[in-house]
Amino acid sequence: YLCISEGVRAAMLASGVRTERMRIVPSGVDVDAVRAAGAEPVPSLRELAGIPANAEVLGTVASLAPHKNHVLLLESARAVIAARPRAHFVWLGDGECRPALERRRAELGLESRVHLLGFRTDAGALMRQFDVFVLSSYLEGLCTSLLDAQVLGVPIVATAVGGVPEVVLDGETGRLVHGLDAGALAAALVEALAQPELGRAWAERARRSVEAFGIAHTAERTLAAYAEVL
Repeated sequence: YLCISEGVRAAMLASGVRTERMRIVPSGVDVDAVRAAGAEPVPSLRELAGIPANAEVLGTVASLAPHKNHVLLLESARAVIAARPRAHFVWLGDGECRPALERRRAELGLESRVHLLGFRTDAGALMRQFDVFVLSSYLEGLCTSLLDAQVLGVPIVATAVGGVPEVVLDGETGRLVHGLDAGALAAALVEALAQPELGRAWAERARRSVEAFGIAHTAERTLAAYAEVL
């Protein structure tokens, strides 16, 4: 069995798979392709979202699926906005949870601060315009959108679930928080916005560490696992 992270390996062990039958091969991204996509000319993200040019953008790229837990972002948003009046949340992606999320957004009075732009083929280039990339999942394998953000030099705040701690080292290449704590997520986002030099330091270290998740390494490890079995 090929696992993409230690978190997935632990889950498989718990389900009864024997450890000697598993090998970890982390997911990877084509680093050069992500950089190229990020460099493509695109519209202004702030204009697309209809927000001020000086807005602080907390962005996410993820399907609107249950395990991505966008509702946690909504629950944290009011505290972030109270501390950072220029903060806006921009979501790139679509999915089954959109109607429920839009209802919850309205209940919280956040229609003017949380912007759902849907699925975008130019998400990589738009991501470069985020001030902070945020992931609020309660379940993950190894999120490749985090790798994309690291390649593009975007500071990250994420929940410490699944394989995420293998991609983001807390306090070194980003900030990690408990997967179900809206208050902790809000505090980490405020910290990242209030200390941009800290975010730049995370991003610079992440640019170097993400090379280990290049797709060539994934291919090599996969071939090695097959060769071992054969």
